[in-house]
This record gives sequence, structure tokens and C-alpha cells, in this order.
Amino acid sequence: MAFPYQFAACGALKVLIILLTIAVICLIDPRYVSTYISINYEIVLMYIISALTLLYCLISLVMYVLMYRASGEDMSLTNCSLAEVIFSGAGMIGWMIICGIAANISQRTILETGQFFGWIGACSGVNFSLFVGVLAIFALNIVNDKILNSERKYRNVNRY
Repeated sequence: MAFPYQFAACGALKVLIILLTIAVICLIDPRYVSTYISINYEIVLMYIISALTLLYCLISLVMYVLMYRASGEDMSLTNCSLAEVIFSGAGMIGWMIICGIAANISQRTILETGQFFGWIGACSGVNFSLFVGVLAIFALNIVNDKILNSERKYRNVNRY
């Protein structure tokens, strides 16, 4: 009863995503948030995307453990893979938005807090690539199990 490699690999990626998301939340400068009222919605958007990322990663890690304990060896990962592909795509979109916001703010306020938002942009770029990795692992699982599987190819031929 081995732990599926998809869960192990994506669990490690999600731990890195959690650490980088916490770093992004810590890098948002409180002086900047309270001083520049005109772009407050951008900061709020960064907090919302970061909070949703933390929620998604923690819940999916718990889901991995519960699925493994409940199913054992004969586990079908199709539904889990589809959900992970959708949520990873949403995470990629969210972190690209944060990367753009951070780059924009960094250029506008290069002397005051530009360095903080430059690092936020770098962390969000790495988070984006980690979400690409999660999406790739589960998309490959769907392709291998459902499309390229030779056992499924001719299973329903004599049905009609």
C-alpha cells in the first residue's frame, strides 16, 4: 500500500507554495498599505488571493491523507485530478495577477517600498511555476490513466 507519487510530489510542492505565500503576506509593507489609499484595492486583492491559496493548499493536503487512508491501493484519482487541474489553473491566474500588481507598485514607488514589492513579484512568479508543476502532475495522471491506457481503449467496443 504505497502512497501515490502524485500525492507525494504535489504535497511537497504545496508545502513550498504555503511557505512562499506566508513570505508574500509578510512582505506586504504596513506603511505602504496605510499611506497610499488610492491603491488599497490592490493590496486587498493580494491578501485575498494569498488567503485562498493557503486555504486551498491546506485543505488539499488534508484531502490527500484522508483519500489515502480511506481508499488504500485501489484508489482512482480521476476526480481528484480534475479538481486539482481546475484549482491549480485558478492559482496560476491569481498569482500572475499578484505578480503584475507587485511589478506595477514596485515601479511606482521604487524609493519607498519598491524593494518589498519586487520580492513579492519574485515570490509570486515562483508560486506560479509551482502551480504549473501541480497542474502538470495531475494532468499527466489524467492523460495516462484515461487516454493512453491500453486496457480502456477497447473495453467498450463490443457493446453496440
